[in-house]
Amino acid sequence: MNAPNIRRISTHVGELTLVDAGSGTPLVLWPSLFSDHRLFTEVVRGLGHGWRTLCIDGPGFGRSDPPRGEVQADAYADAVLQVLDALGLERALVAGCSWGGQIAAHVAVKAPERVLGALIMNAPLGPSLGGHAFELLGTRWFGATEFWGNGVARSMFSPSSRRSQPERVRAFASAFRSFDRAAAATTVQTVLTRSPGLGEVLPRLAVPTTILMGAEDRLYPVERMRPLAERAPAARLEVVPSCGHLAPLEAPEAVVAALRRLAAEASCEFSS
Repeated sequence: MNAPNIRRISTHVGELTLVDAGSGTPLVLWPSLFSDHRLFTEVVRGLGHGWRTLCIDGPGFGRSDPPRGEVQADAYADAVLQVLDALGLERALVAGCSWGGQIAAHVAVKAPERVLGALIMNAPLGPSLGGHAFELLGTRWFGATEFWGNGVARSMFSPSSRRSQPERVRAFASAFRSFDRAAAATTVQTVLTRSPGLGEVLPRLAVPTTILMGAEDRLYPVERMRPLAERAPAARLEVVPSCGHLAPLEAPEAVVAALRRLAAEASCEFSS
């Protein structure tokens, strides 16, 4: 695999930092809240050769510019398309976890001719129009500390994952030390208290799509999300056993398998 290349690309939401690695099928990966491009380390490793992965740092987490106020997922979807333009890529697979899953869905609806397939992981499919005071205040007060990272990890990782993968939990929590507390709080407030959800987007998904849920996701339980996922009649729904809210860390093998299936479907489309 080619050595990773760290890029900064100008978009209408500011400069986005991404890690560009490998060659082959292009794949854009947008992380969840409280994580950056490192969320996808195990997925990139599992995919191996034949893939060009573009792992983005979402504004508020990592090295991208801080968010410019309350920017919603549809605006970040436009930024993803600007990234593809800057890199000269006609089409790509798009995938995201939680917040990133919302953005992936918007990209697929805005520009289906440019999307080979979409993987929506652990996403809040419904609106988030209130509440979440604990997450918001905690981020404002402690957002750039490993202490806060450990607290977030307890809510995101399933008990099974915390027992079997303690090193990934530690890596997730330690990453918080590199985040900007004020920038992170702006993004958290927008996503957790202002997001309109995907109710209007899911029925319009026309590209090959997989909606992946964690069987032990306590933030967005399967029983609450399944009726919303059914608004996307053409999408495949997969529930991953023993997985909480962070499939790329907790179940990277399932994520890799889903991405390979989407790539195979895209290849069949080209050959038909």
